[in-house]
Amino acid sequence: MWRWKLNNFKELLNFLHQKQNTIENVGLCIGKLVKIIWEKEQIDKSGSLASLRRIPEIPLKPIERIEDQICNLKKQGYKVVFDKTLRTAYRLVVGLGSSNVLETSLTLHHIFGIPYIPGTALKGVVRMVSFWEIAKDRKEGLEDLQEQLYEDDLYDSENEDIVKHKLLFGTQGFKGLLVFLDAYPEINEDQEIFELDIMNVHYKSYYGDKGDPGDWENPNPIIFLTVKRGIPFKFYVLFDEFRANRILENNDILENQKGEKNQKKEILKAWIKKILEEWIHKPDDLENLLKGWIESALKEFGVGAKTRLGYGIFEGDL
Repeated sequence: MWRWKLNNFKELLNFLHQKQNTIENVGLCIGKLVKIIWEKEQIDKSGSLASLRRIPEIPLKPIERIEDQICNLKKQGYKVVFDKTLRTAYRLVVGLGSSNVLETSLTLHHIFGIPYIPGTALKGVVRMVSFWEIAKDRKEGLEDLQEQLYEDDLYDSENEDIVKHKLLFGTQGFKGLLVFLDAYPEINEDQEIFELDIMNVHYKSYYGDKGDPGDWENPNPIIFLTVKRGIPFKFYVLFDEFRANRILENNDILENQKGEKNQKKEILKAWIKKILEEWIHKPDDLENLLKGWIESALKEFGVGAKTRLGYGIFEGDL
């Protein structure tokens, strides 16, 4: 077969970008095929990764598949509360520390072979923004607050925002009402979306507790791939309106709560009813709340790895 005729990684990348030999999934080739070649000979990764710049033709369009998925979810009672396209303001790298034959990694979809942002990653950073908004007005420790947000009991005597947080993001015993879909880039075939970057370890022995730092040590550059600046990503967040209505009608969510007094449960019921009715009948309130969280999450904190260095930051109008 053709794969056994590839002598090195550079030849593989050249093969990927030849029109007559277009391969549908770059991620599969890099993650699996390279391993076969790696075991047969040495690979000059620093020289060959630089040639990987674009994604070949994508026969399966992820954005179209997502739109079909949203149509199906709407039939099940979900409602779109966030639907925006934002562009990378700097480089983006998700999954940098994941296991990979190339030492560093970049999350590529196992079907489409393109970089994407998992919905769980987006949910995590948005949940963090909500957490810090609650924490800034609290007196107790952050660990206690974090435990409280994960507890099954939705009741909090001091802060109604905690109830909202638990309803939207969930707890250990309750599935949240928000659904974060994977974010895919809106790209054309053969569009250049990758950019080469390095992590340069100057004092390897010092960081390994094997000696003092000194200029006599040789730098140890680590080459890795990133998504370059200016690539548009499509973000979708949905609200489970069907379950919200069920909670209003049946109060099923209250049956297993830990509140000992009936008065507590009555207050909890009133809070949940008030909150859910506002989200259902005044969707702008929920959309504005979520919009503020996502704006802070993507424009200030970033998503993925190396966010403190500016990676994973997005720009665009919300």
